[in-house]
Amino acid sequence: MIASGVPGLDEVLGGGLRAGHIYFVEGAPGTGKTTLALQFALEGVRRGEATLVISMAECADELCTSAASHGWDLSGLALRDLAAPDAVRSTALFELSEVELDERVDAVLAEMDALRPARLVLDTLGALRDFCTQPWQFRRRLEQFRDKAQALGTTMLFTDDLTGGEQLRPRSLAWGLIQLEQRIGDYGPPRRRLWLPKLRGQPYSGGCHDMRIATGGVQVFPRLETPAPTEPAAGGQVQSGVAELDTLLGGGLERGTSLGILGPPGCGKSTLVCLFALAAVARGERAALYLFDEAEETLKLRSKSQQLDIEAALASGLLELRQIDPAELAPGELAQELRTEVLERGTRIIAIDSLNGYLQAMPDERFMSLHVHHLLSWLGRHRVLTLVTLALPSPLSQKAGLDLDLSYITDAVIAQRYFEAYGSMRYAMSVIKKRYGDHERTIREFRIGPKGIIVGEPLSEFRGVLSGVPEYVGARQPLL
Repeated sequence: MIASGVPGLDEVLGGGLRAGHIYFVEGAPGTGKTTLALQFALEGVRRGEATLVISMAECADELCTSAASHGWDLSGLALRDLAAPDAVRSTALFELSEVELDERVDAVLAEMDALRPARLVLDTLGALRDFCTQPWQFRRRLEQFRDKAQALGTTMLFTDDLTGGEQLRPRSLAWGLIQLEQRIGDYGPPRRRLWLPKLRGQPYSGGCHDMRIATGGVQVFPRLETPAPTEPAAGGQVQSGVAELDTLLGGGLERGTSLGILGPPGCGKSTLVCLFALAAVARGERAALYLFDEAEETLKLRSKSQQLDIEAALASGLLELRQIDPAELAPGELAQELRTEVLERGTRIIAIDSLNGYLQAMPDERFMSLHVHHLLSWLGRHRVLTLVTLALPSPLSQKAGLDLDLSYITDAVIAQRYFEAYGSMRYAMSVIKKRYGDHERTIREFRIGPKGIIVGEPLSEFRGVLSGVPEYVGARQPLL
């Protein structure tokens, strides 16, 4: 296999590119075709391979300027500038304006015979297509490229801007197609993604994969593939550190499962997440919190007021706190971060606070539930306890919430609610679902204050919890 030089792409390709074949990199202008192709070429230079770049869309100076913006030096490449109108910087002396398609292709083939490159980039097929009047003629010349690549063992990457109609795009000659897309939303940066319409002779990761172009080039974020079932790992329950809360959960949460915490704003969802994370740190396990709605400093200040020592956990190196801007981060990028946390750092608890912010990064709301379900399944197969929060509309608001059924997606659900009693606003929680093991079916009042979280005894005279506005109708004595 030939390494592409593009982070994440070889994983999508199932290992890399095959030597001696032609690959088309397709996409509209601005999707990153030339950048990806240059990364492929520079990887060859890094490996000591003879590498040839034929530029037919940009002159050499423009190509070098673009490369410099990524910190690249193209001096190690055999760069042949066929875009300049007055001269060709090549051992084959010719001018594009004076020759026909056949002569141009013959000149490139002669360059290949002279250099015998292991890698070749031609940017772009559209420039050759402009000189073609008959589809059969263009196809015949691309067949020559294919035959030459096989004879010399050259891996060829051709960029194509998808112009000229289907008849002038003989994609059947390509061993593989890499297609780049760019989607512009109403807000935030463009969303870029990559997919493989075709790849012969090897298994690859299908579907769309998020990608980003930044200083340093293209980076691909492979879509998470749920691993095949394996032998069960060591089980056991994970506790929160609050006895009453663990009792409510039937002793705790099983590893490899997911917990959804839902409730209106301000009722303590983030605090519960912090409890489980700090309990993990106390056991010597690593935990990671991804904040979509709250700034890191805000969480630290609030936790300090609740006697939750976030700072000490961060100092231990066992707690990772990451603030996420959903307008800047594609779902695939976050999935890649989670994968790194789990596979490389051994993280045992992952918390996403909240799904409301995370789902703002979703390019298509129709697939929200499917995407989150797939993410939780992947984490579960790796024996990670995943905590996700979901903010519901406040009882004082008439606005509708997200169209997402958290009770279907997660293995266990804690519902938090406001309720009124004797002229004050109080908080209650209950476990409305737990797939693995039993749980307490009561409703408990809880309070968050300067001494941390306090969970009270079960409330027996309580109604309206499922309506979203619970009401306590019992005596005053049982309340906290």
